[in-house]
Amino acid sequence: MLLKLHLKIIFTFLNPALLAPFTVRMMTDIGDCKNEIPLLDLRRNPVRKNLELRHRIAIETRNYLDKLNFLEVETPVLIKSTPEGARDFVVPSRMNPGEFYALPQSPQTFKQLLMVGGFDRYYQIVKCFRDEDLRADRQPEFTQIDCEMAFVEQEDILNTFEGLVRNLFKTVKGIDIPTLSRMTYADAMKYYGNDKPDIRFEMKFVEMNSIVKGQNFKVFDDAQLVVGICAKGAA
Repeated sequence: MLLKLHLKIIFTFLNPALLAPFTVRMMTDIGDCKNEIPLLDLRRNPVRKNLELRHRIAIETRNYLDKLNFLEVETPVLIKSTPEGARDFVVPSRMNPGEFYALPQSPQTFKQLLMVGGFDRYYQIVKCFRDEDLRADRQPEFTQIDCEMAFVEQEDILNTFEGLVRNLFKTVKGIDIPTLSRMTYADAMKYYGNDKPDIRFEMKFVEMNSIVKGQNFKVFDDAQLVVGICAKGAA
């Protein structure tokens, strides 16, 4: 015996939506659209992939540091101002009129307390707040992996965090980096004039004191150091 079932579905439009004021382009920023809508569209693949990448980096960082007996400690956000370079964001206190908290520029005050308190390996993935002018590599808040180790030498620190970098590339991106090159601060300043040089361009400073000094050109004669950059093939 066959039983036929007829199913009837009725759709009712409760509130029809207007056409979106921007076009969802899966591979471009919404800012490229005509109306410049300041809206982050989470449906776009690049945005989702960035969030997934950040998620994987956080997980693998915690896994790696946990294996090295680091303890994750969440430190307070409402603190007193600390004498550092950047300006503080301040938060007024309702219970203490006229008094303010400062948002931490970095949690270094607390990691010093942790070291004194006997927590010899500590880390946290933490927000930092700095009321600075916006630049290419600066924004009001950012996240950093903050760590502290006690009773260690320079090699212990370098090996630990070089290992973290190699582990992240291997587990998150599938890229194997056998070793990381090192550069002393003195060489970085001598050849690039910067303590975080971009070495991809290989445009090192070349000292020219012996060539340009003593030629009756006051700018060079008065300078402590004169350097030049060789741009091959650009003459």
